[in-house]
Amino acid sequence: MMKKDNRSKPNSRRAQRTEEMKSLDSQLGSFGLEPPKVYRRDAQPSSQNGKSRQKADKKQQPVRRNNQNRTPQQQVQQQNKKRRLKKQVRRFLCGVGITAGILAVIIVLSLTVLFKIDTINITGNKRYTTQQISSVLPIEKEKNLFIADTKGAKIKLEKNLPYIYNADVKRKFPTTINVTITETPTVYYIKNSDNSYALLDDNYKVLEERSTASPKKSVEIRKAVIKSAVAGETAELTDKKQLQRLQSLTDTIKKTEMEKVTAIYSQDINNNFIVYDNRITIKLGSLDNAEDKIYSSLAAIDKLSESNPQAEGEITAKSDKQIYFTEK
Repeated sequence: MMKKDNRSKPNSRRAQRTEEMKSLDSQLGSFGLEPPKVYRRDAQPSSQNGKSRQKADKKQQPVRRNNQNRTPQQQVQQQNKKRRLKKQVRRFLCGVGITAGILAVIIVLSLTVLFKIDTINITGNKRYTTQQISSVLPIEKEKNLFIADTKGAKIKLEKNLPYIYNADVKRKFPTTINVTITETPTVYYIKNSDNSYALLDDNYKVLEERSTASPKKSVEIRKAVIKSAVAGETAELTDKKQLQRLQSLTDTIKKTEMEKVTAIYSQDINNNFIVYDNRITIKLGSLDNAEDKIYSSLAAIDKLSESNPQAEGEITAKSDKQIYFTEK
């Protein structure tokens, strides 16, 4: 007997399934069904992005208050609040205007009627009389105290009356001007080639020029030549650097309150001298640490005076710790 060939069965089954699918497709098509749509992955979240944007827009949109949403009572309260605010602003502006007006009246009265100078006190003067000072003082009685130029008065007094070392001009309310005079404490002089004398203060302001001998208790400035000397103004020397060194030297003498100074001179930057009691010359060298050198020199002079009060010679002060005396 011959065996049946089973290889043809799978092919027949496949063909049968194919026919069934075709018939099913034809039936679905008759009902008007459409195959499912395929979306891209990147296009799927578009609806979600739209929702999030709408939410963001809602957040960004300012909340508008509508009076229609308020009750009549709330609307009345809001209007009353605005009225009160306007009243407060008007009151404030009115107050500012009144205050400004009062201040303006006070200022006008102060500059015209009130605070007129009726007293000028001048004290401390010895060399110049009160009448001399009053004639130079650019402040007069019956003038307003506020507009008195006290700074200008100080400058004018010190320039036109050179022996006035400092003029302190101050207002004292309501109607007084006080002028306190300090006269030149120390007079320096330079002997000119024609044997005349130019007198100076320690700021090198020219006090006067005279043909007679220098005043007593004055300090000689040696080895200096004056180029110009105008009373009330700073003297001009032919050597401007020498003037700077001399000013530094006199400033140091004033700071240390050194007494019995009879002469000073400066040859160059490394050779500066002070003559003490017209018998001992203090050689400072440079002006570096000049104060310490002067204090050390005065201490050496005190010790020297214990053994020989009339000793003459030169003290060399190279530094505040290297002091030695050479007897004349």
